[in-house]
Amino acid sequence: MAQHLPIPVVFVPRNSFFHRLHPVPKLIWAVGAIVMAFATRNPLVLLVLFVLGILFIAGAGVMRAYGRVMLVLFPISLSLIVFQALAPAFPQPWTPIAGFGPFTIYQEGIYSGLSLLLRTFAGSNFAVLLVLTTHPADLFTALQKFGVPHELNFMVSASLQLIPIVQREFQIVLSAQRSRGMRATGFGAAIPSMVPVFAGTIERVQQLAMSLESRAFGSKGAKTSLREVRASAKDVIFGLIGIVVTVAVTVLVLQYQAQLDWSKTPFMPDWVSVALVAVAALTFIAFTIALWWRASRE
Repeated sequence: MAQHLPIPVVFVPRNSFFHRLHPVPKLIWAVGAIVMAFATRNPLVLLVLFVLGILFIAGAGVMRAYGRVMLVLFPISLSLIVFQALAPAFPQPWTPIAGFGPFTIYQEGIYSGLSLLLRTFAGSNFAVLLVLTTHPADLFTALQKFGVPHELNFMVSASLQLIPIVQREFQIVLSAQRSRGMRATGFGAAIPSMVPVFAGTIERVQQLAMSLESRAFGSKGAKTSLREVRASAKDVIFGLIGIVVTVAVTVLVLQYQAQLDWSKTPFMPDWVSVALVAVAALTFIAFTIALWWRASRE
């Protein structure tokens, strides 16, 4: 069962440029990437943004951790291309490309599916980079210095650590079940493990609340941190570059929105569009069957 749980996105210790970078510039790039991704539907612009995020992730040396997450999310995301190709999120009339029995692939659907897929990953790449290269305490301290409320900082920091904690609790419970001869693999082991996991989570929350109260969490006054985060010249420059790029790209894509709308234009040969939908459908089906087969064997 542990193998079927979501793969957590947690901090990966390294000594790269992005790991040494102040959290705020990385947060600026993450927010800016989301703004740029939602400002346009043009696949070329989104592809450039996606590739830039991949280059940043590779430069940070966290490609393996990123790949483990994408290994699960990418096959599922391919379903966007299939569903959009058959029923585009565009006003009719639609331009048909090819037909397979009762199904028809539309030009607007290919455009919409690629746009949604690239938009999802182009925006999330920088967010994943932020989480993988930033210690939660550093982000907490940096936001606090910028005047973000202490309570909100704690909520963000605790949320980033919640998924790996719950997954670790699942693994402990499943190991205990296995030692007692109970079924501890496959989806059938999920329901019996829910009760102790959630009971342990509630107990952990109660202990955390008592710990926070004993340390005067809600009191007024300056708060201190064990980790000090200082911004250097490179941090300021990288953050300013992120702001300039975000504003410039957003203004340009909004200004030339009509020229960047390729929904009615065949921007790729018909056979490539059909092959893209076929590969996406087969990959999604194969991924689903593989999960079902693996779960049934366990």
